[in-house]
Amino acid sequence: TSDRRAMDTAVMVRSVIVGDHEMVDGRAKRSKPLSKSDVARVKAQLLEPKSAKKIIDHLHTMSASSTDTRSANTGPIHAVCLDAIDKEVHEQHFVQLGSVATATVTAVSDALANVHLVDLLAVPDMGFGAPASSPGLLAGAVPSAETIIDGLQQITPELLALGFATSKAILPDHKGVVVPTDRLSVLTYWWGFEVCMPPPTIEHLGAVASPGTTLLNLLTALSLVSPGVREVLPFVRYISQFVQTEWHMIKAADKGKGVVCCATWIMPAAMVPRPWDFPDPPP
Repeated sequence: TSDRRAMDTAVMVRSVIVGDHEMVDGRAKRSKPLSKSDVARVKAQLLEPKSAKKIIDHLHTMSASSTDTRSANTGPIHAVCLDAIDKEVHEQHFVQLGSVATATVTAVSDALANVHLVDLLAVPDMGFGAPASSPGLLAGAVPSAETIIDGLQQITPELLALGFATSKAILPDHKGVVVPTDRLSVLTYWWGFEVCMPPPTIEHLGAVASPGTTLLNLLTALSLVSPGVREVLPFVRYISQFVQTEWHMIKAADKGKGVVCCATWIMPAAMVPRPWDFPDPPP
């Protein structure tokens, strides 16, 4: 069946990204590598939206280790958002800059100097109902950037490299992660990444002259500013170009709550948009 084929392909994707090992007489032995035809078949299926969606659905439920079938570590390794809504960040930091693709290094550095991020894994409850002194994006009535950033636990630099995708990786606790519904956020997993665009982000990108350029600026900030998703930085242009050229398809995927665009590390340019399917934040 198509679902079985998708599952088999997901296992091959894991083998390409992580590398599979099996235990023989108490020692780890690397499994037989995939053939060129296998890799070509995997890439072909990831380029087809329907099959790619099924493959990624399976990857969502798999751990990084083929021997760890009961692992609960299937959630994001890294998840961040900006400390203000997309429109405010755009107007405050990027209107004068234009595009990070054509601006000077000094201009980009100056634009990002006062941009701050929120680590969603460090504040899983987002501060709902908490006093302003508590960590969390929504702690207090009008939390300052300093209040938001102070005390947030940073993910160790080792996890920022793609080397985190090993069976021995120490993964952070992702239980209770709340994906913000008022601004852009990026989540990375051992298998790939997700760009989460709730309705305000869709509205903002639809109102600007170039959705791709605006998204490129926001993704660059989410990648470069500490504690950003640096592992996504090499792919921000691919993501932005996809959004620019496939904007109508992305809007068509929106069922009222937003859109999530995801891709695997081995085919980062093969983005797959799907309707927003994250649980609603606590009331």
